[in-house]
Amino acid sequence: MIYNITAATGNLGVKIVEQFLDYVAPENLVLTVRNLDKAAHFQKGIGLKQANYRSEEALAAAFSGTDVLIYIPSLTFPSIARIMEFENAVMAAEKTRIKQFIFIGFMADHGNNPFKMSPFFGYVQRRLASGSVPYTYIRNGMYSDPLPPYLPELARQGKVLYPVADQRISFISRKDLAKAIVQIAVREQLHGKEYTLTGPKAWSMNELAELMSRISGSPIVYDPLSKEQFSELYDEPKGFGPVLVSLYEAASKGMMGEVTEDFERITGEKAEDLSVYMEREYRNLF
Repeated sequence: MIYNITAATGNLGVKIVEQFLDYVAPENLVLTVRNLDKAAHFQKGIGLKQANYRSEEALAAAFSGTDVLIYIPSLTFPSIARIMEFENAVMAAEKTRIKQFIFIGFMADHGNNPFKMSPFFGYVQRRLASGSVPYTYIRNGMYSDPLPPYLPELARQGKVLYPVADQRISFISRKDLAKAIVQIAVREQLHGKEYTLTGPKAWSMNELAELMSRISGSPIVYDPLSKEQFSELYDEPKGFGPVLVSLYEAASKGMMGEVTEDFERITGEKAEDLSVYMEREYRNLF
């Protein structure tokens, strides 16, 4: 069985490759990447293919001989450009007769979700459902990983600023996501379903502030900015502020607090609690 991982040099892709090597030989892995130089550090024996999401022809060449494809989408915006990248991948997968297309998505995919990148996921679901390639659809919770490096800045400010009101966000680490994704990939009985991968609980911003206070040793309170203030403060790169704040607008409407037992059903263990993850990773910063 040949497993092909796209965007394998990205933060999530690297974790997935690491997990795969616990279950399959390097010769059973192929990585489809834009820049081969960035993939040079991977273990000897892993296959490397160069392709850009903008080229259906290059993707078809990279996917040739693949049984299971793990597709990690780019962060391209606006959605129409990202949709065309995905369409190229699906057409390439159809031409090369991929046996299982595993799409790595995000839980902010509701039909009425205000997140500005959400329309992409609406297209993905319908395109896969109407196509000829067998597929699995995975919805990831919010990444835990950016929180520990951000904590020193929040400790200096003494505030959690996310404009989420009194709603909750469900976090999960990339390492845990990779654990579940690889299990889904290598166990055929898990193919063909939809999964939502989350941590064991969703956190209110007051709870998050209390956790950060305890870990950092500095008083931190929840004092949200307005949507306009947050968009202006975090408008980097220029123009991204409105996109980012739309994610927290989704959270403020209760659309980012979903918690499921899918991770435990897939792996046989609970995802790591955010408090344990943050405390360890924060200590590792120093």
